[in-house]
Amino acid sequence: MSVLIGENVNISITDHDRNSTTYRQKVDSYIECAYYDTSDLEFYFYRNPIITKLEPNSGLTSGGTVVDISGAWFAQNEMYGQFPFCRFGGLVVRGRYISSTRIQCTSPSTTASNAVKIEVSLNAVDWIDTGHDFGYYEKPVLNDIRPRYGNIAGGTEIWLKGEKFSNATNGLKTVMCRFTQISPRQAGEEDDTGMQEEDDFNAPVRFMPAYYVDQDTMKCASPSGFGGGDKVWVDLTFNGVDFTDNKFEYNYYAFYGSFPKSAPYDATNQFIQVRGKGFTNDMAILCILDGQEMAPLSVHYNLIKCPMIVDHDKRRRLKQHEQDNKS
Repeated sequence: MSVLIGENVNISITDHDRNSTTYRQKVDSYIECAYYDTSDLEFYFYRNPIITKLEPNSGLTSGGTVVDISGAWFAQNEMYGQFPFCRFGGLVVRGRYISSTRIQCTSPSTTASNAVKIEVSLNAVDWIDTGHDFGYYEKPVLNDIRPRYGNIAGGTEIWLKGEKFSNATNGLKTVMCRFTQISPRQAGEEDDTGMQEEDDFNAPVRFMPAYYVDQDTMKCASPSGFGGGDKVWVDLTFNGVDFTDNKFEYNYYAFYGSFPKSAPYDATNQFIQVRGKGFTNDMAILCILDGQEMAPLSVHYNLIKCPMIVDHDKRRRLKQHEQDNKS
């Protein structure tokens, strides 16, 4: 008899009626039985992954932030429909399998700036709470930085002006200013290294903590490690991954020494040369001699000329003192 897959058929079973006085009397009974395909249908059991780290734990409301999730027992098996998924609040996205200890998920867009729970699944049905929240925020806008110059020693306080700054980011280690060196090669300069593109320049990058002041202002300190004359781009991040669209140039200068180191008290029409690197005319440069502020005579890239002006009253006193000693 041929039976179709999934078809229900009646099966007759003959048994003895033990309640009858005639023990060997036969009673017929019927049950329904379903036949199923005996081909290779399998169900795969897997171990739930363990989540140990998730970064960054915040991103833009516009989405697109790549979240790196570390742990153990991640897997991908196409035969059994096993793929990594992430759920941000109620929004499900397909993840990317990297290894058994790491997956990545790209945050979806949302309309609200708030924190949502992140869950992980390997079949989009059974979800695991990672124990981490993902905070959404609007992308900050950087409009200006002041000052635009600082000493190579670092520590210059830089004020960042912009929009959509939030005190919710205050104290987070991922809120930083990024300083990226600009290629020192000038346009038209011959390059015998074989690297003609700007992208080939391996730009040194340094990060410094940024602090919230108000919704339009943040601040950070310039790092050391750059040389006199180096130029860097400055931009801002709240999560260490997504940066402001705008960036501004910041210039480093260095002082190497001055000449002459001394002069007669009645010297006139002389100047002091301050040697260094990275000086420009648009800097607010002042020469201070004996507490007196003076504008420089001239400013060059590697030299500042400061006037040698002596207080006339002080000069008279010194001259009188010299005469008194002779008499």
